Amino acid sequence: MMADNDNKMRLFIGVPLGESASAALDNWTKQARREWTFSRWVHPADYHITLQFLGDTPESKLAPLLEGLKRTAARSAPFRLCLGGCGAFGLPESPRVLWAAVAGDIDRLHELHHQVLETTSPLGFMPESRPYRPHITIARKYKGTAPWDPGMLEEDKSGAAAEWTADRFCLFRTHMQSTPMYERLGEFRLSGTSGS
Repeated sequence: MMADNDNKMRLFIGVPLGESASAALDNWTKQARREWTFSRWVHPADYHITLQFLGDTPESKLAPLLEGLKRTAARSAPFRLCLGGCGAFGLPESPRVLWAAVAGDIDRLHELHHQVLETTSPLGFMPESRPYRPHITIARKYKGTAPWDPGMLEEDKSGAAAEWTADRFCLFRTHMQSTPMYERLGEFRLSGTSGS
């Protein structure tokens, strides 16, 4: 039974940010670091919007997973997204995750999330029980003493540079001790048409 864990990979499916949006968010976090103290800030190459966390996955599931995600992308059309405000998960005095909100065509993002779940469910991957809340994690484990104010620096990640066309999603593998931490095992371009 222990040997079964030897060839498992920690996987998730997510939408990467466009280059300009990633750069805009990185510039914003450089200012935010001067105001807030978090234990770990996410590397700009790791910015993403999670569609589904898959967890520890046997290598035997990789080929059918890649094939299923390829079919999902073929019937999904690109859509527009942009960076929104920021918020946190956890207690207000000591949030565990700082995140950037996502705005734009959120209905299409939710639709893609649902299509991904339909693809992975027959392979044994279970959706989370909590509602889907798309966001971009930018820091973890607040360790400051000053009150945390999510309204600070709000304007610094708005504007045209913070918008992008979501035209792909990726299958990522997590390498916990690496920086950047996420390896792309597959990239799937959205090639469907609107309304399909």
